[in-house]
Amino acid sequence: MTIDASPPLPPNEPNGVRKSVRGANFTPEEDKLLVSAWLNCSLDTVQGIDQKHSQLWEKIFEYFQQYKETTNERTIKSLIHRWLVIQKATNKFCAKLAQIEGLNQSGMTDQDKLEHCWHLLKDQLKWIWCATKEDPKRRKTMSPSSTPTPTPCSAATEDSVFDLETENVIENEVIELDRPMGRKAEKGKRKAQGRQAEENFQLRKMKYTMLEESRAQEKEFYRLKAEKIEYDKEKEEKKLRLEDERLRLEAEKIKIEAAKEQSKIRQEDERLRLEAEKVELAKKESDQRIMMMDVSVMPEMQRLYFEQLQREIIMRRSHAQGPD
Repeated sequence: MTIDASPPLPPNEPNGVRKSVRGANFTPEEDKLLVSAWLNCSLDTVQGIDQKHSQLWEKIFEYFQQYKETTNERTIKSLIHRWLVIQKATNKFCAKLAQIEGLNQSGMTDQDKLEHCWHLLKDQLKWIWCATKEDPKRRKTMSPSSTPTPTPCSAATEDSVFDLETENVIENEVIELDRPMGRKAEKGKRKAQGRQAEENFQLRKMKYTMLEESRAQEKEFYRLKAEKIEYDKEKEEKKLRLEDERLRLEAEKIKIEAAKEQSKIRQEDERLRLEAEKVELAKKESDQRIMMMDVSVMPEMQRLYFEQLQREIIMRRSHAQGPD
């Protein structure tokens, strides 16, 4: 397969099938990768030109998917269409290059043939306008649906101007390129630029003023917030101090009440002790009277009773005193 061997287009889609939305444009890196994939797969020394069309493009698609560095999704159909565009543009370039080299001017290098004064004039609008104005019948341009952009390929020596993305070329249609801007237009442009610069300056000044005001408001907001936090802190501390004082007074009150209760208990204990001493004293007096009685002069029954009482008193006293 050679550079001129064009792969056939995929079959047309049947009626009723909705066409897919066009994806993102191919980048230069994708173009280079597609060319590299075509070269690696079509110039295979093992299979060479014995490969079928579907097998070849399946391999190209696999190679492209393996080494691509973008997230753009490409199908085999999109790669085939892109290859046709690249092939068409490359053939035109090769034809022009062969035409220039065919002049075979003595003593001129490739750089002299291709780039003599071109780098100085290629981007100047006046040069492009003059070059394209010389022979409008031979010029070709893109379709009116796309906006023409002056490029180095817009010289009168070229037979066509082509766009790798649109692929729309219309024969014998003339487009007048913009002439260089005149003095009045230039003054008007500079004046408009001056007004725009002044408006931009005033806008930046207004933005700066609003920013300063916003910062001042933010600073005041944080100051008031800090004061409120300090006030709330002092209020909370005062509340805690009052609560501590209340608890201290409550504890003192409980302590006083406890002291009063202890005093009352001691008084009651003292009363009971005195009462017990009084009872004990009365009992001792009673025992003393019984012990002092002369039972010998009493009748028999009375004498036995008081003798029994006297023995009980002596026994109780002995137990109370304990053994010697």
